[in-house]
Amino acid sequence: MTTYKGINGFAVQSVATDPTFDEGQVWYNNATYAFKLAALTTSAAWSSGGNMPSGKEGMGGAGTQTAGLGNGGTTGSNSNATLLYNGSTWTVSPGNMNTARAYCATTGTQTAAISANGNSGSYSTNSETWSGTAWTTTASPSLASGIRAASGTSTAALISGGYSPTYQYNTPEVEAWSGSAWTTVTGLTTARTTGQGGVGTQTTAMVMGGFTYPPSGYRAEVELYNGTSWTNLTSMNTGKRYHAASGSPSSALVYFGASAPGVSATSELWNGSTWTASATGATGRESVAGLGNSGTSTAALVFGGSVPPISSLTEEYAGAGTAQTQTVTVT
Repeated sequence: MTTYKGINGFAVQSVATDPTFDEGQVWYNNATYAFKLAALTTSAAWSSGGNMPSGKEGMGGAGTQTAGLGNGGTTGSNSNATLLYNGSTWTVSPGNMNTARAYCATTGTQTAAISANGNSGSYSTNSETWSGTAWTTTASPSLASGIRAASGTSTAALISGGYSPTYQYNTPEVEAWSGSAWTTVTGLTTARTTGQGGVGTQTTAMVMGGFTYPPSGYRAEVELYNGTSWTNLTSMNTGKRYHAASGSPSSALVYFGASAPGVSATSELWNGSTWTASATGATGRESVAGLGNSGTSTAALVFGGSVPPISSLTEEYAGAGTAQTQTVTVT
């Protein structure tokens, strides 16, 4: 009789946690009492992740699909909480933000991030850095605003557009973070009020979508920053606001948010030159949080938001060809 060892030259491993694997590898997880198979996705798909402890909208988000960060947000009142995701479960960190606020611009990783602006009762200039255990108040951006796109790292960030009474809502202003101070740089070509996505670094950033007020439609425009100026790229197929983004200017995913006439669970994939429709999630939501530039276009995360009502749902995206683990039934 043909055996796995006879074919592969070794027996099925018994392990307590799923390993980093190659396609076709089989192992036994002795903690869950299940045989597992390493496979590749044939098409992109969204699947359910672990729910947050409670529903929130307007959170900041950063990190990766298996090491995510969520901060602030609102449940009707503004929150200063910090949430950490390990790929399956959210936990509440004891490190609260110094200022409770929603719709702040967050970028970085689970252990090193910056979160600027937002709404703390009024649109603010608050800015704080995250060390992995605690938030520290920093120098403030010059513009009191909320709902800005964020890209870069905790020491070299970029925040773009947003909602600010200074500009009678539609904000073109862009500010760069040096690690110690914010500096105003070249503004966006198209001023945007709400919910534009942002990916990339401080010197190679992409901003997509958003909204203008008074209402003139959901924006589909996409702009690329080279450290000096902004250039218009191919527009998305569908204008969106209050959405999330993950990846880089050469390979990005824009997902969920609001598109006329209501909330959306759709996503679009950018390959550096064109946008194509990708997988649709289970529950449409706006005011969601995502991963920004620390995530990828093949491993994104969306959490919270408003259906309405306010949601605690998390969904995970796997791009076509992404490695996945499947449980094998043995008879």
